Amino acid sequence: MPFLPFLPWRNLSKLAKATFLKRHQSWPDIVTEKELNTLRQLAMQAVPTQLDINLEVHHRLLGEHLSPFAKNGFEFSETRLYHYGDNIRFINWRRYANTGQLFVNTFHEERRPQCWIVLDRRASMRFGTRVRLKVAQAAILALYNLFKAQQQQYDVGGVIMDEKSHWYEAKSASGSQPLIQHICSACPPMADTQNDLLTQNLRLLKVRLVPGSFIVLISDFIDLRDSDTSTLNALSSEHTVSTLHIVDPIEKTLPKQGQFQILNSNNNAIFNLNTTQKHSATGLQQRMWERLNNIEQQLKQSQTLYQQVDSSTDFLSSE
Repeated sequence: MPFLPFLPWRNLSKLAKATFLKRHQSWPDIVTEKELNTLRQLAMQAVPTQLDINLEVHHRLLGEHLSPFAKNGFEFSETRLYHYGDNIRFINWRRYANTGQLFVNTFHEERRPQCWIVLDRRASMRFGTRVRLKVAQAAILALYNLFKAQQQQYDVGGVIMDEKSHWYEAKSASGSQPLIQHICSACPPMADTQNDLLTQNLRLLKVRLVPGSFIVLISDFIDLRDSDTSTLNALSSEHTVSTLHIVDPIEKTLPKQGQFQILNSNNNAIFNLNTTQKHSATGLQQRMWERLNNIEQQLKQSQTLYQQVDSSTDFLSSE
């Protein structure tokens, strides 16, 4: 595993102090009320994107989405042999008169389409060298996609990864406030504990979600495993999966001069880097590029709709 995150010397003391602040210390929300209102307006004004066209949701409302489950509904599916427990109201008596066997008519169950926002707020995301933290950029993108989904009459659910996972059931716009509040909530520095929440939640999404859902997965994917590829492939075969890869500028290009402490995410060891020493800086820069490229290739090979997002991009003013 490559070495991340990158912690400048000048910020290290602040981070150390922040880690040991008293519990009653208040931290501001990472998304302000003003930004929240701006995101709602942007979602209302958004023109259909390639993703929207792929989903064919920009012109579809409730009632036009057919569930793959054949149950009681309005859209005819097929006629099949009667099974014990089937509703006798749907017996096809004409077919019975012709064959002497009981058949029932089945229908597509109409369901409100679902959008799931999966947001990574773990330790590596609570880092930033310019403009904002990676987690703040991720929260902005999560809210924008959430409000767009609500505009398209989707029920919206969420999975938030902090120290542990928090699941929010898919609900209509009126029931999404707890999810929105969690996305906006403060992100003080936290210990970089090793866990497999990403792997766990990908597997849970595979078994829990209704086929045909839209999944927006937002993370820096530093702990993406080779074994996750098969899970993502399975998800992509049943759902539309959009992966937004959040990257800080320093993860793409090291500063030309300065001293830094680098955290090895594989074993939590810290070593010093002086970027004026070209040999060591060049080697690390190459490993950083290889890491980002590996993540990109793995997500693309999993048939997800991949996009790399710079954490310093001013999304609110660029839309």
